[in-house]
Parts: sequence; C-alpha cells; structure tokens
Amino acid sequence: MGNCSPSPRRRRPTEPGSPPLDGTVSAPTVTVNSISVSPYALARSPSVSAAAVDAEDGGVVRLYGSDGCPVAWRLRVSLLYKAAAPLHFTPSEAAPLGRPVLRLSAADPELCGTADELLRQVDARFEGKPRVAPPERPRAASPAAAAAAEVAELVRLQHRSAERHLEGVAAKVAEMVKKGKKSGKGRSVVEAAEVRRLGKWYGDAMEVMLEHARMEETLIFPDIQRASFPGVCDKVNEQHGRHLPMMNGIKEDIKTLLTLELGSPLFHEVLVNLSVRLKALQDHTKEHFKEEESDMLPRLEGVRRMQREEGKVSDKSNSAWASEALATMEVTHSKLFPFFMTGLLPQEAVQYLDLIFRCTKNTRHLVSMLRSLAERLEDANPSIIHNNPTKLYEHLLVKSP
Repeated sequence: MGNCSPSPRRRRPTEPGSPPLDGTVSAPTVTVNSISVSPYALARSPSVSAAAVDAEDGGVVRLYGSDGCPVAWRLRVSLLYKAAAPLHFTPSEAAPLGRPVLRLSAADPELCGTADELLRQVDARFEGKPRVAPPERPRAASPAAAAAAEVAELVRLQHRSAERHLEGVAAKVAEMVKKGKKSGKGRSVVEAAEVRRLGKWYGDAMEVMLEHARMEETLIFPDIQRASFPGVCDKVNEQHGRHLPMMNGIKEDIKTLLTLELGSPLFHEVLVNLSVRLKALQDHTKEHFKEEESDMLPRLEGVRRMQREEGKVSDKSNSAWASEALATMEVTHSKLFPFFMTGLLPQEAVQYLDLIFRCTKNTRHLVSMLRSLAERLEDANPSIIHNNPTKLYEHLLVKSP
C-alpha cells in the first residue's frame, strides 16, 4: 500500500445541513491511498470538543477507539514502542469496534482501516526503528511450512526474552557485589529493597522459563521425536532437567540474602556465590537455546506434515499450532506479559505483538494483555525502551509500590 501524503486539515461539519454529530448517523468516508478517511469521526467523539481540537498540539498523535477494541490497543502499544511523537488515546464508542480512528498530526485527516494498514501509515510518517507494521511475508511453500515458521519464531523470541532477563539479573548482582566491596566497615551500600526487587525479578524470569520449558516438553519435543528418530530430543530434555536444580539454587541464595545482615561478610560471600551461579546458568541457557534453534526448530515442518497426515490438523489451521503454544503458557501471557515483553528489543517486541494478534482468538484476553503492556510502557522514558529493555524492567520495578 502506498504512503499517505500530507493532507490539509479537514473541514468540520458546522454548516447548516451537515450530518448530525451525535453518532446516530454514519459519517461519509473518503479514501486516501486505500485508507478510509472519516471526516466526522473526531467531531462525533463525545469526549472531544471542536474547540479542544483547534487548540491541540499539532505534533501529538491522536488515537480514538473503543476501550474493548484490540486493534486500538495494538496501535497504542505500537506507537509507544515507536516513541516518535507524544500519543494521546481517547476512548470513544463513536469509533466502531475494530475500526479505531488514527490522526497522525493536527494537519492530517482521521484515518480508519485495518491494523496493518494503519501501522503502515505510522511507519511512513515516522521513519526509523522499530518498523511496527508486519513485514511482507513470502508465501510459504506449504501450510506445514507456514505453521512451523510461526512456532519457530515464537520459540526464538521467547529465548531472547529469557536470555536478556538473566543478563539483567546477573548485571544487577554484579553491581551489588561491587557496592558491597565499597561499603567496607561503614553502612552497607546495598539496600534491603534492592534484594527484594532482585528476588522479584529473578522469580518472574524463572516462572517464564519454566513455563516455556513445559510448553516445549508437552507440545513440541514429543512430536519431534515421533517424526524423527528415538532419542533425538534426549539431550535437550536432559538439559531442562539440569537447569532446574541450578535455578532453584539461585532462588535459595536470594532467600538467604533476605535473612542476613546487610553488608556483613556472610552477606557478601552469599552475594558473590550468587553471581557465580548466575553466570553458570547464563552460559548453560545460551548454549541450550543455541542447540534448540539449530537442531530442533528446523524439524518443525516435518512434524507438522506428520500431524496433517495423521489427520490431527486441517489445511485451514496454519496458526493453530502457535495458538496452542501461546495458550499453554498461560501465566506468561497474562500477569507476566509486560515482564516478558520487557526482555525484547523494540523490533522483536512488535514481532511478538504481531504473533499474538494473529494467534490469540479470545478478544477479551488479547485486550487485557495489550492494556497491561501499554500501562507499563507509558511509565517509561522512550530512550530506555529503545536502548536497554532490561533497564526498562528495572526502572519499572523501582516505580512499583
């Protein structure tokens, strides 16, 4: 679809004979490069007056839509990741469900369209990364290939989030070790609140990683083994088993820190030991993810073909496999969704948004996920979002009550 060229500020329907502004009559629409332009949508919004629009900051992006509309929430989150201009969202039932109204500046018309169409308009106006519109995907060689590609992308992005959160926790512990060395015999520089936040951060990371491992062990590895040869998944399953005691040991070290006198020699000793354990877990996890991505994920297309031959899936269910994987990780995609997403770089995050938007069938659940993420992103400085996702999570931890 072509880019939308700058358009003159629209004329408001104040003349005699203009359509009613109470939302009872559908406004006529025109088209700008295949996007519907609704010249009355903003004026019909019950929460925004014409005077307020006249006085608005020309550089503010305006988004109007139903609070229960997943497209409106996806646009809102995408614009927060884009962080190119201030964003103002106005809930408005005048915008039909599924068709929010987007206004990229005071000089532009109000645009209606599909999520992909509106996201392309955002990319056209605000150049640079992340590109929030889904890329043009090459046609898959087969339905099995399309389904396998979705699941592989899902797994890879979950790996990246886990890696970065472990990296963030390890960096925080290293910082605390350095503080402990500086404290000497005086008052400890490490605060109790830091240790509690560290425990929260690591606990959330551990929960997401364990849920990811369970998803692989129940949904992916058994069928890979059936489609390939006996023993092909033995090594990755054994690695999952080895990681659990390491993860539990780290959890116990953090619990121990909470019981010790801050700044004491024993506190510092446990902190140093925790740093060593975290480094070992990081190294093992990275190697494990690398092996999964090089040895296991390329086998997914063969798995899906086998499933189709067995009559387990239909030709129309390309996204069903990824949908099942998402649904299996219930905690990750509910209360821990903002946490999980802060482990992704902005471009990775919008990729994951596209996946969940295509693969989550429950509209209410999708809106709940997007709303929780938007609320957290709105609390953050855009430079943190773009430059260091784990710093974003640490920033939000500090701001949490």
